[in-house]
Amino acid sequence: MDLPDPTGLLSGTHTGTAEVPVGRLWRVVTSVGGDTGWFTPEVVWAARCGVDRLLGGPGRRRERPDRPPRAGDLLDFWRVEEVVATGSHRRLVLRPLTKLPGTMRLTLEVDREAPARSRLTVRHVFTPSGPAGTVYGLTTAAGDQALYAWMRTAMLRAAEARDPG
Repeated sequence: MDLPDPTGLLSGTHTGTAEVPVGRLWRVVTSVGGDTGWFTPEVVWAARCGVDRLLGGPGRRRERPDRPPRAGDLLDFWRVEEVVATGSHRRLVLRPLTKLPGTMRLTLEVDREAPARSRLTVRHVFTPSGPAGTVYGLTTAAGDQALYAWMRTAMLRAAEARDPG
């Protein structure tokens, strides 16, 4: 697990490769949300969103556009902040709409390593706001590390298993 750095960031980076072209892995990454889900155990998101609803947040949503995501779109309870899809580098940056004592960003990047090999990087960064944010960040850090590592692995497996058509 990454430890907090002196600026107060809590983060993790999870990287892996798949024997597929960039476009195929990118289609998996940009399929998140809605009926596809988040390539992680649904019970985790249900619990987090249930707590969020109790705190006055939006809670669980199941929505996404019927097209690849664009900046400003909603993917369930995440807002798309940035989409870069040029050449051999692709990036999707998401911000949760849930109530948090700080700010969080989830970045999913796909890069070409070889014609038929791609690298996926899942990066999550939480910047706490005040003591409550620090306690929250430290309390959820281990779970976040496991959750986003799971997401990376499941996305890579899904890309390798999908029909290339």
